[in-house]
Amino acid sequence: MYNSPVLFDKSITIVNKFTPRNERRKFVVISDQAGYDQAKSFTSEIEGTVPVECLSINGMEDKEEIKRLILSQKMGTQFYIAASWNNAVMIFSLGVEAGLSEAEIQTLIIGPKRRYVYCMKCFEVSEVEEEAEFAECDHCKASLEIGPFYSIVREGYIGYPYIPIGKEEVGS
Repeated sequence: MYNSPVLFDKSITIVNKFTPRNERRKFVVISDQAGYDQAKSFTSEIEGTVPVECLSINGMEDKEEIKRLILSQKMGTQFYIAASWNNAVMIFSLGVEAGLSEAEIQTLIIGPKRRYVYCMKCFEVSEVEEEAEFAECDHCKASLEIGPFYSIVREGYIGYPYIPIGKEEVGS
């Protein structure tokens, strides 16, 4: 069974700086207000090498315009996303939905990334701190040890329930 790529805090598409893929026939740079300066800097850097198309968005209200732009591109186009987490996830998801692979997308996250854990006790997903090794499930309040494995299906790191020292209550 094939599962489409998803954007998570350690995705291979997330970069610290855009890298021009000169073997590509065209670049498409999509940014929100947070990523506008980085997008502009990158387009200045690559000017004249390959055709470039830019789109600056405000957020969810531009979803149809983003979809139209992505679907109008030909094979060999490289996509660059410079945006805050929520907008980057939306743009990335629209790209994957349109058939883009992770190799065709570079994502520069402006601001904090989000990280999610999938609770193996209640089977719900909760947001956790970016570097947390342990967390409490927002739904069932179970103490969770966050494993190293990210589930594309569950869209979160696997959270293994445990009983922390001091919380064991023998007999009621």
